Amino acid sequence: MNECVAGGSLAWSTLLQSAIARGEIALPGLPDLALRVRQAIASESATLDSLARLIAADAVLTTRIMKVVNAAALRRATPVSRLDRAIGALGFNLTNSLVTGLCLLRQTERYSGAVGERLRAHHEHAIEVAAIAHYLAQSTPGLDEQEALLAGLIHDIGALPVFAFAARQSELARDAAALDGLVARHHPSFGARILVEWHFPERFVAVAAEHEHADRRHEGPTDLLDVVIAANLQSRQRVQCMEVDAPALERFNLIADPLAGRDGARAAIEALHRTLVA
Repeated sequence: MNECVAGGSLAWSTLLQSAIARGEIALPGLPDLALRVRQAIASESATLDSLARLIAADAVLTTRIMKVVNAAALRRATPVSRLDRAIGALGFNLTNSLVTGLCLLRQTERYSGAVGERLRAHHEHAIEVAAIAHYLAQSTPGLDEQEALLAGLIHDIGALPVFAFAARQSELARDAAALDGLVARHHPSFGARILVEWHFPERFVAVAAEHEHADRRHEGPTDLLDVVIAANLQSRQRVQCMEVDAPALERFNLIADPLAGRDGARAAIEALHRTLVA
C-alpha cells in the first residue's frame, strides 16, 4: 500500500470505492434490535406492551431510553418510571428512530487502536450535535425537538464504512490527516445511501447528504437540515466572527447571540449529552 500513501487521498478514495463496489466493505445494515422494532411497528400489531418487552431485553438501551424521556432538558413535568409509558410518551415512530440511533452509536465498540479512537471522537461529536440540535429545536416553531435529536445522532453515519475500510489499512489508520480527509469526502454520500436503504424519510436523508453545506440558503420555514447544520457548526466551533456566511446560524440568531452567552443553554445541552452517553 505504500504507493497509495504516496498517491495521497485520491488513491485512498479510489481504493475505498472499489472495496465497497466489490462488497469487501459493506454499508452498515440496521442493527438487529432496531430491525426487529421496525418490523414490529410496520406489522401494525405492535402495542406498548409488546414493544416494551422487545426493547427490555436490552438493559443498556432500556436505561438510555428512560433517561432520554426523563431528562430535564425534555421538559417533562412528571417522571416516567415504566418503559411502556416511555414508549407511549415518545410514540412508535420516534421510539423506532431513537432505538436505531442509539444502537448505531455502539458501532464504536467494535474497533480498537487508532481507528477506534477516531471513531469514538465521531461518536462524541454526534452526541453533541444531537444535544445542541435538540436545544435549538425546542424554541423553533415547526421543528420537532425529538426529530432534531435523532437527526443529530445519525448525521455522520456515513463515516462508518470509511472507518471499516481504515481498520483494514494500517497505513491509513496511522495517517490522521488522510483518514479525516477520506471521511470528509465520502461520509455525506455514504450516509445518504445508508438512510435510503433503511427507508428513512427524505428529510433525514437530506441531513446526511447536506449537513456540511454551511452556505445553504432556502426560502420558507426553518427545517431539520437547518438545525443540524447550525448544531454541527456550533459543535465544531467553526464560528468565530460575525462575517461567517452561514444562513442556518442566522435562522437561530447564533451569530449575534451565540449559545455561550445564553443563560442555561450550555447546562441544558450538557445535561442531555450526559444522558445519551450514560
